[in-house]
Amino acid sequence: MPLWIGNFVAGTDFCQMIESRVGRAVVADAKLEALRWDGNSAASEILILVGRASSDLDRLEAKALRAEWNWRALFQGVWRVENIEVQELSAAFKAKKGAESEEKQNAEQEILNSEPFPADHSQVPAFISDWLPSRLEFGRFDIHKADLDFGEMKVSRTSLSIIPGENGHNIEARGGSLFVVGMPPLTLAQCRMREREGNYFLDDSRAFVTGGGSLVASGCFGKNTRLNLIWEGVPASLLPVPRLGEYLDGISQGQAALDANGNWRGSLSLTGARIHNLPGMKTIASLLRNPSWVNPPIQTLSTDFEWSGGNLTLTNLVVESSGLARIEGRLRVSAGGDLSGELQLALDQTALQQLPGAREMVFTTPRNGWYWTPVQLGGTLSAPTEDLSSRLTTSIAGAVLLKESGKAIDAVPSTAIDTAKDLINIFAPLFP
Repeated sequence: MPLWIGNFVAGTDFCQMIESRVGRAVVADAKLEALRWDGNSAASEILILVGRASSDLDRLEAKALRAEWNWRALFQGVWRVENIEVQELSAAFKAKKGAESEEKQNAEQEILNSEPFPADHSQVPAFISDWLPSRLEFGRFDIHKADLDFGEMKVSRTSLSIIPGENGHNIEARGGSLFVVGMPPLTLAQCRMREREGNYFLDDSRAFVTGGGSLVASGCFGKNTRLNLIWEGVPASLLPVPRLGEYLDGISQGQAALDANGNWRGSLSLTGARIHNLPGMKTIASLLRNPSWVNPPIQTLSTDFEWSGGNLTLTNLVVESSGLARIEGRLRVSAGGDLSGELQLALDQTALQQLPGAREMVFTTPRNGWYWTPVQLGGTLSAPTEDLSSRLTTSIAGAVLLKESGKAIDAVPSTAIDTAKDLINIFAPLFP
């Protein structure tokens, strides 16, 4: 290397050139600590980038950097760094802006682009600066510990490799923790991604759910954001459904897709499920003379779902506890907690024997060994309403009166009459 180039790269002007070029690339103000040279290798204690108003970057801090330079590239008119190793990196990015904000950002970008960045080498004689390359190229980045903050998603203590590829970069992350709003904490096994012209394609990402289970993700981020998730072995208590874990145990598996509008659609099912602590179950067990209703096992639980703007819609819902009940239908919980739904509820003949008149007047449709009735849900999550109670009250009250007048169906046992009277006492205050 000519002596005058050696003197240049060892001086402050070379650091200023790097600051200028990196700052331009990410629309940020850059500060690089002085370089320490050892042959073709240069080290710096810290690089700090502070994003300008129109930059997606808020702040980045890289510690203990080491770069391997390719001096032969000077003859090709380029400053080239073959490999950059970073011991620690932390970066925070700004929240994604809406269409109106993006328009304003683009206008602001034009103004900011006209603002001068620090001169590349202001104090170098013109005959030298005219010869020096105007391009700065980076090869591979290896980051041993990275903390990344994207607002609703955070990655901590992961290792990153960023490798130049055709029209972009290939990115691989290994280890560390992933935190996404509304999801349980994840331990990252690996993540492979491609960056192409500002779009990020997630080819293979695998993580373990803290508390049990695994997750596989794929998709893309950018102009046409989409994300596909497949999970298995995740406890029901860890699913992002409000209060679900308070009333339901079990292991879930399913898939979900996120579209460009931020809406989730997918399906899930549970195995080994059991209902617990659900209000009213002890009362039902007592009335139906069957203790299995207190914490009933669930052999089948599956549904399709949509999560949009805080509103949860369940369709093709199927819940079955063998020998006790089966539910089919759809329901919706709004962002404000309003509840609505249309369900089909089925009981078997044994349960209906404890509800005089219910088989003849309410559960009138036989199908697949069950007796069915429609149920309309309303109200709120904290104060739900349904139209089944009034019909049961009417049918049971009628059966009781008929029995007491000696005109009831002979098949109705005396224990059912006691149950019916208890049911009337419970349901009657609900109606004027």
